[in-house]
Amino acid sequence: MALLSPQDEQVLTQHLSVIDRPVTILLFTQAIGASESAVVTRQVLDEIARLNDKITIQEKNFILDLDDRAKYGVDKSPGIVILSDGQDARMRMFGAPTGYEFVGLGEAILIAGTGKVDLADETLALLAAVNEPTHIQVFSTPT
Repeated sequence: MALLSPQDEQVLTQHLSVIDRPVTILLFTQAIGASESAVVTRQVLDEIARLNDKITIQEKNFILDLDDRAKYGVDKSPGIVILSDGQDARMRMFGAPTGYEFVGLGEAILIAGTGKVDLADETLALLAAVNEPTHIQVFSTPT
């Protein structure tokens, strides 16, 4: 059973139609001992990838692919890493991207696929002033 309704698919297809570069989504999960959210995560990603041929999913084994886990800083499963034209877009998500997190996933894919960020000038100026590596995390929970 599909998670996205036909209407949602239509809106998302239109939203992602501006993607002009390949987006690879690395999914770190495990076959044994995986949480139920891993199955849902894979289904969500597959449904999104089906809507645009520039989006591909590569599954990584959370237990065995230790070099890739270290390279991308993945310490939880399921973990999502977004690549833009093969380069790390420095966007990560952990857990199932459902509910509020789904919108963030869609926007992250759009940013990686277009290279365009829709931020206010004040925000862009603030980001330009950052002159050292900064770790930013955003937490989202259903209410």
